[in-house]
Amino acid sequence: MRTLRAGTTDHKRVLLLLHYYDYRHHAGVARYAAQAGWALEDAFTQANELPAHWTGDGVISFHGNSEPFVDWLKARGVPVVDMGDDPGDSEFPRVTSDNDAIATMAVEHFREKGYRNVGFVWSADGTARRQRMQAVETAANARGMRFWDVPLERIALLRAEEAFPIALLASNDGAAVRALRACEDAGVLIPEQAILMGIDNFTYRCEPAAVSLSSIDADQERVGYEAAAMLDALMNGQPVEAPLVRVPPVRIVERDSTDMVAVPDVEVARAMRFIALNSQRRVGLRDVARATGISLRRLQTRFKEQLGRTILQEINGRRVKHAKELLSRTAKKIRVVAGECGFGNSVKMIRVFKQYEGVSPKRFRRQVGGDAKEANQPVRNGGRAD
Repeated sequence: MRTLRAGTTDHKRVLLLLHYYDYRHHAGVARYAAQAGWALEDAFTQANELPAHWTGDGVISFHGNSEPFVDWLKARGVPVVDMGDDPGDSEFPRVTSDNDAIATMAVEHFREKGYRNVGFVWSADGTARRQRMQAVETAANARGMRFWDVPLERIALLRAEEAFPIALLASNDGAAVRALRACEDAGVLIPEQAILMGIDNFTYRCEPAAVSLSSIDADQERVGYEAAAMLDALMNGQPVEAPLVRVPPVRIVERDSTDMVAVPDVEVARAMRFIALNSQRRVGLRDVARATGISLRRLQTRFKEQLGRTILQEINGRRVKHAKELLSRTAKKIRVVAGECGFGNSVKMIRVFKQYEGVSPKRFRRQVGGDAKEANQPVRNGGRAD
């Protein structure tokens, strides 16, 4: 890569042409362009149209299955790198998401939560949908899990098909938002009866959804960056080692839509959900029972049968988990942590914390490097603050 001197015009002109726009693709390409000293022309990234006249050195495209886009690109006579999913639409070298790795990450997460039914939710057909669904089906079958093909209109049939509890992966975050509405209309409880996850982690879609959506961060910015690096090599006449590069996902960003283990009993699932939402408040066993509509004695019996632990153990376990996060990432005093986690006072928190972790909160903080100098400051040597 090179950096140009001020005033020079010796730069490559690169067109960013996106039939499907993702701001992180744009950001990754722009980051590489700045490092390489390109003149990046991005006026057509969201216009969904082709330039009438353009000349330059190379193009980064996401053209999907649009034949006019492909024909226009071929006519330019310059190197082109595609970020789409479909290898059949053109012979351009490509950098794209690793759908097999995405599927494996999701299915493993579902399996760890105890789910044995896995569904793939989609709203529109296309190459990405077909590739991702096939990858999910393969990953589920390999783990002895039952796979369900779930177009949006089938969500209303899941109850009659005895699919609950089921873990659903949507083809993308947009489909996940539509699936949430379809579940609401069909009376399917998220996450009590079905947990739901999207792909791409568009925070502006996931966080304000009716139930905040968990999603897989597919590292789309790296897709853009790697596509730009591949184009740079092509423009410099260098051979490309692989005409197809698949970028693996980074992580699962878990929100409310998957905050549930597989529980066949809907009242127990409701209790779990109530605890998840309220454990940091001073709630008791009768509060949990009232939220489910059944007696406390009956709920306690079914809860222990389904989960192998008591309601109180579930409440305390969640409080201890939250306390560990605060102790690791902040320098808040123990009594403050106790209040924010629902323990009420530090004496109770210390007793319960020792019971669950085997050490006092103070010793735990020392072990993880949680002695930050200022309250609310991220810990330097502790866990990563996302």
